[in-house]
Amino acid sequence: MVSVLGVTISDDRPTLCFFFCTTGIFFFYLIHSYSLEWLKNAQILHQGWFVTFVQCAAYTAMSATDRFLRNAGPRKATVADYMKIGFLQVMTLSLTNFSTQYLNFPTQMLFKSSKLIPVIAVNEIYFKRRGKLDEYLAAFLLVAGLVLFTLEDSKVHPEFNYTGVIIVSGALLADALIGSVQEEILKNRGTSSDEMVLYSHMVGGGYVLVLALGSGQMQTGIAKCMESRELVAYLFVYSVVGFFGISFVMAMIRRFGCVIAVTVTSTRKALSIMLSYLLYPKPFSATYGVAMAVFSLGIVADVVAKNHAAKSAFLRMVSAVKGAAVQGSLKPLWAYCTGSEG
Repeated sequence: MVSVLGVTISDDRPTLCFFFCTTGIFFFYLIHSYSLEWLKNAQILHQGWFVTFVQCAAYTAMSATDRFLRNAGPRKATVADYMKIGFLQVMTLSLTNFSTQYLNFPTQMLFKSSKLIPVIAVNEIYFKRRGKLDEYLAAFLLVAGLVLFTLEDSKVHPEFNYTGVIIVSGALLADALIGSVQEEILKNRGTSSDEMVLYSHMVGGGYVLVLALGSGQMQTGIAKCMESRELVAYLFVYSVVGFFGISFVMAMIRRFGCVIAVTVTSTRKALSIMLSYLLYPKPFSATYGVAMAVFSLGIVADVVAKNHAAKSAFLRMVSAVKGAAVQGSLKPLWAYCTGSEG
């Protein structure tokens, strides 16, 4: 069963579940990416601990309100579970925010889109799950695309700094660990996705509050917000849509598993990169295009490698969109969404 933002869809409609989760992830995280690049240009991400605390506080408040209104049951996972996830959550958010000081948005997002690579490593080393040959092929294409893009970026942008690559790689590893640990807890503890969002960010917020106060970034961040209402507005949007986005990601992990969720979020990040060049013009070269094409092939190869309900749902969604375009009618899409195809 998928249940997000008060909408519940039963497990016997996997196509609709997949379409609902995918749409939510794309819609909210595209807005999230736009807001992130604005915040980068506003220089507020230099106060990375402060921004991370704002995110954690917003996620905690909104998730707690949602659970209160729905009269959700008691916590099922242990405090130790959430201390571990909260730490990884803070590392992911903070390192992502800090990496923007050294990398432009497309480079950072491309690295974040390669989450499949550490996911495969974590599954093999930590969970002892052997990967398939086609998954390794997908990982190879992702790495090749990353290398091409990074080398070109170092030539086109004089301010390019490999420190950012190291920082965002740390965020990527923490993100991969989170996905695998969350999947294990969601299935073994019977934990709901909203509970996971609430307690992981509540604990993470406690960690980062200490860091923000100790580093002086909390005071600096508050001072900057006092000077700019526009900054406050973008921080608010960034945090709110981020909460909605992560709620859909958690629902997808619970219903379809970690690897499929990674595939969908990686595809969304690739689209964010393309929109970044349109909304925030920046230098572009043919090598960038080749690198993104190779990287996209890696994402496609990963999708094809998955042989279960989510793969079938994804292919049916593509077929429905194609049918709508050919027929000049929304009927194929409507049939897909309602589960009444052919």
